[in-house]
Amino acid sequence: MTKKKLFGLFMLTALGIFFFVNKQGTKTVDQEKESFGTLVTVTENPNRTVIDQNRNPTDRTPASAKYINTPSPEWEKRLETSLKAQGGNSLKEIKIQKENSLVWMRDENPLLVESVVITLINQKDMESSFRALVDSQTGKVLESWDQTIFDPTKVREETFRIKLDPRYTN
Repeated sequence: MTKKKLFGLFMLTALGIFFFVNKQGTKTVDQEKESFGTLVTVTENPNRTVIDQNRNPTDRTPASAKYINTPSPEWEKRLETSLKAQGGNSLKEIKIQKENSLVWMRDENPLLVESVVITLINQKDMESSFRALVDSQTGKVLESWDQTIFDPTKVREETFRIKLDPRYTN
């Protein structure tokens, strides 16, 4: 055999091995989901209202009926733990009121969510509340709105006194 034939045979074998290894490494999306095990679980046909990405009810239901999360009974506890960690020592109490269980069609991926009202009470008994969509599996706040703007009730007390610029007072 000449050097050219030997080199050609070597290259052909190397390409064959390369394509064989590359073919073994590729997976389909379904195989990829199965490899995650408990991280991504597909749920079939929940009885929930479907909303679009702007939180408006829609008659359109997902064609595939495959969801990217599974409702967990621990979502509320996980949410409360997360809020306590963010609030630190300033929080006195957290109230989570579930309003509805929904399917949120965001980016064409149906996600099972909980619509909640979260009320936070600090150490000075000042209350703040907001609405949120929470992941039914992880308890993560996905979107929030209707946040309270604090308006102190006792503005004459020293703690809330605001010194005005004398140029703008009578």
